[in-house]
Amino acid sequence: MKTFIITGASKGLGAALAEQCLEKGFRCILVARTFVSKSNDKEVENNENLTFVTADLTETNHLERVMDDIISHFNNDEDELYFINNAGMVEPIKRIGELDPEAFVLHAKLNYLAPAILMDTFLKRTKGHKNKKVVVNISSGAAKNPYEGWGAYCSSKAGLEMYTRVAGAEQLREENPAYVISFSPGVMDTNMQKVIRSANETDFADSAKFHDYKEKGILRTPDFVANILLELLHEKELDNGKFYDIKELIT
Repeated sequence: MKTFIITGASKGLGAALAEQCLEKGFRCILVARTFVSKSNDKEVENNENLTFVTADLTETNHLERVMDDIISHFNNDEDELYFINNAGMVEPIKRIGELDPEAFVLHAKLNYLAPAILMDTFLKRTKGHKNKKVVVNISSGAAKNPYEGWGAYCSSKAGLEMYTRVAGAEQLREENPAYVISFSPGVMDTNMQKVIRSANETDFADSAKFHDYKEKGILRTPDFVANILLELLHEKELDNGKFYDIKELIT
């Protein structure tokens, strides 16, 4: 059995991944601050392969306890484990020198500290797990390229990218190594894109380009991206620490 732990699972890519995993009969442990119940989702909610863990990942002092809660729902030591750090935000979209410190700290907690601490705790707690285990940190081209107005976003994604590379190198020395990789989904039609398009050009120099992505139908659906990621994870051998870009996987 495959068990997927997915953060930021209430919408966007996280929700699409959860839906496809459940359709395939995989176990899902979904982590989000809130879950919106829908009347037509009762069959999904009652799925024995589905577990909800409610957590605010910006409360970094509680993250080890959150991971322990997640692990308490594992069925057995025979499962393949897939931990997908998907939760994130793009705000604040402001030029450096105009950032609000509180917003910047909240961003750093969700985009960098939360996935870093959760991954560290996951690797500690599953050190003796002999079956396949994979950590996927959802990344972005912003981890490698500067965008004016995205000082917070670019730096948090760049930090997580280097953290992933270091973990990947370290896992090669482990008796029961995990695969630790980054995955860049490219531009998706999600709420994050709405936030980006709402930014003015004074704060975000590339605003017009992102409006074009929407108008020209360039944005990928979360369902499409989720399918590509799941296909990648079916590979027997992943390159530890590698940055996987969806553009390279669909060409």
